Amino acid sequence: MRFIIIPFLIVLLTSCEDKKEVAVDPRLATDTLTIKMQPQLKQEIVLTPVAQQRIEVWEDFKALTDYIKALDTIKLINLRKQGQEWIKVAGNAQKDPNDSIVNSAIQSRLTVFFSKTNTLVQEASKINVDTALVNKEATEYYNAFQNLKLQINLKYQESIEELLEKYQIKADSLSTKRDTTTTVQLSSNPPRKN
Repeated sequence: MRFIIIPFLIVLLTSCEDKKEVAVDPRLATDTLTIKMQPQLKQEIVLTPVAQQRIEVWEDFKALTDYIKALDTIKLINLRKQGQEWIKVAGNAQKDPNDSIVNSAIQSRLTVFFSKTNTLVQEASKINVDTALVNKEATEYYNAFQNLKLQINLKYQESIEELLEKYQIKADSLSTKRDTTTTVQLSSNPPRKN
C-alpha cells in the first residue's frame, strides 16, 4: 500500500504546481481614465489682488493650485502615483500655514481640504476603482479648494469702515476738484456790463 500512496502524492503535488494563476490588477482597466467633474462643481474663485499679494510667500498654496489645475487632465494612474505627494503638501499647508495668512476660518478650510485630498487619493488607489466615486471625490476636492480661496478673499477684503473712508477721500477729492474748476472758470470770464 505504501507504494501506491507515494506515486499518488507525487502526482497530486505536481498537479497543484501546474495551476498557478496570474492575477491581473483590475486597476489596469481604469488607469488611463481621466477625472470627469460632476455638475455641482463650484465656479472658480479668483483671488483679489490684495489676497494674491499676501499669499505669494505661501509655497504650499502654489503647489495646491497646480494640483487643482491638473485635476481635469490627470489620469488615475498618475493620481495614484502622485497621491502621496498631494497628501503631504495638503498636510503641510494645514499644519504649517503662514501665520499672517491663517485665521480660524481658513484653518478650518485647510482641514477640510486635507481630508478631501486623502479621500480622493484613497479612492483612486483602491484595487477595484469606482470611477463614479473618484469623480465625486475629485469634485468635492475642487470645491473645498474654492471654499479655501473664498475664505482667503474674505480675510483680506476691506472692512466697511475702510470702504467708507476711501469713499470719503474720493468724494472730498472730487469736491475740491470741482470747486477749483468752478473758481478757474469764473475768474477767466470777465463780468458783463449792463
